[in-house]
This record gives sequence, C-alpha cells and structure tokens, in this order.
Amino acid sequence: MRGGRVGDQGLDPFGWTWSDKVPYLWVWDRTRPDHGRVTLHTADTTVRLELLGEELRRHRETAGMSLAEVTAKTGISTSKLSRLENGRRPHKLDDVEALLSIYGVRDARRDDLVALARDATEPTAWPEQRPSATLRVLESKAEMLVDYQAMLVPALLQTVPYAQAVLREVDMVEEPAIEDRATERIRRQAILRKPQPPRYYAILTETALRTVVGGREVMRGQLRYLVEAGTKPDVTIRVVPRLGHGHPGLRGSFRRLQFHGRGALVLLENRTSSLFVEDPTEVKRYDQVVVELLSVALDEAASTRMIAELGGLND
Repeated sequence: MRGGRVGDQGLDPFGWTWSDKVPYLWVWDRTRPDHGRVTLHTADTTVRLELLGEELRRHRETAGMSLAEVTAKTGISTSKLSRLENGRRPHKLDDVEALLSIYGVRDARRDDLVALARDATEPTAWPEQRPSATLRVLESKAEMLVDYQAMLVPALLQTVPYAQAVLREVDMVEEPAIEDRATERIRRQAILRKPQPPRYYAILTETALRTVVGGREVMRGQLRYLVEAGTKPDVTIRVVPRLGHGHPGLRGSFRRLQFHGRGALVLLENRTSSLFVEDPTEVKRYDQVVVELLSVALDEAASTRMIAELGGLND
C-alpha cells in the first residue's frame, strides 16, 4: 500500500482520490422520543445504485436492445431508463423487475439484482439475512476488499468445517440452516478464483487465530488453509499480534469494498443486523483505522510464520 496517513495530498491509503459525493448525511435527533436518526441530506446516487445501473445497461446490451426498444416494450421512458442506467434516483422495484424479465435475466442472478435494487437506497440497518444477495453483487464488482476481523477468520478465507462451526457455536444458527448458510458463505469465495480477482487484504488478530472454533482438528485445517491462501498473488494476510495496549481495531470488525471509479463503502455486521456505510467522510475514518492496523500488524512473512506455528505446521 502506498501513501502516508489518510488525507495526505488528497489521497486515501489505497491511491484513489476522494469522491465529492455525499450520498447520506445523518444526525441524531435527541429530542425525538426514540432518539431516531433524521436525514439532513440525501444525494441522488450511491455506489450501490451505480452498480445496479451498470448491471442493467450490461444486460440490455447483451440482449441487443436499444433504449427506444426497451421503452416500446415496457412503457418506461428513455429518460427514466437513462437515469436508471446512470445510477440516479428514483427507481421503482417493479421497473427493475420488468427490465430484467425482457433482458432474459433469470434465476439466482435475477434474485441478486432485485435484492440490490430493493436495498440500494436504504442506508439503515437490515436484518442479518437480508444483505447476502446484495453483498454477492458488490463483492463480484469490487476491485479491492479490505477485511478486518477482530475475533474470527474472515468469511472469504474460511474452510467449510470452520464456517459450519462458526454458524453453530458463534452465530447460534439452528442446525437445519447451517449447511445452506455455510455453502452460501463458501460460494462467495469464488471471487478470489476469478481470472482477474479483486485485491484482497485480510487483517485478523492473534486472538482470532488462537480461538479454537469447532475443535482442534477443524482449527488446524483452517490455519493450514490460511497459509495456503496467503500464497496467492492477490491475497495479503496480516496478523495484528497481542499488543498489550489499545488500537483502533478494538472497536470491532468491518469490511471495506473499493470499486473502480466509484469510490468505496464499508460493511458493518453484528449478530442481528448489517449496515452499509457510503458517506465518504465516514469511509475515510475507516481508512484511517486500516492504516493504523497495518502499522501495528506483522508483515506478511511474520504473519505466515505465526499462523503456521499456531497450526503446528512446522512440526
């Protein structure tokens, strides 16, 4: 990674200039009985809307249809179609579903894009299960992902037994749903095997490596897999050792997704809900955390040695 601290010369630590878009600006209104969150400003686009528009345009072009032809078939005006494809609001879910139908988009891909359309303008927290389809689309379009996990191995690097154990022991998922949830989690890892995969930075803690999830054999297999994954040219694994003092990562885990020419967003997850953060000012604060974490983390070689040692792989 290049650059100094966040904000130097207008660059983020990953080399991109900051966008001047501010999709959402919120304030807490403490005078309301529920201390609810109030919108002060909402721009007409978000990263998710832009990606949705890009996908709609791509499917229209794949179907060999012009905007005028789509208008003739759907009754949606060309100006509205143009706004949709450029990621501008507003859009109706019915319009998106109609477009996907005439473009011949079906099955899981259709479901994912409908979910993205439904969620693209919602900055509020969702039930934990809801963002999975949206996340699949976002991960498939990201050019870089930074995954900081304070207590567990990141989902994109989990083995099947470890993922099942996390769902069972940590997330307390009911047994009938564990296999499907684990399969879905592992399926997402396909993005790291694409011909042109995203650049993936996994930052995890020594605590995550030492916490035995699923038993010693499951953990040993997981650590072995981490060592193997770290040899891939587009995967970087860094371990934050036990420091004995405070650091910004103690506030919890997060994921940062960077999109070519479209800025970045941050995903926050807890036991019952998930939240996408798209305000560039807020994203920059997480970038500062990434810079600080990398400054205290072991380098790649030392991280690999620690993982191998804890997994008993040097015996």
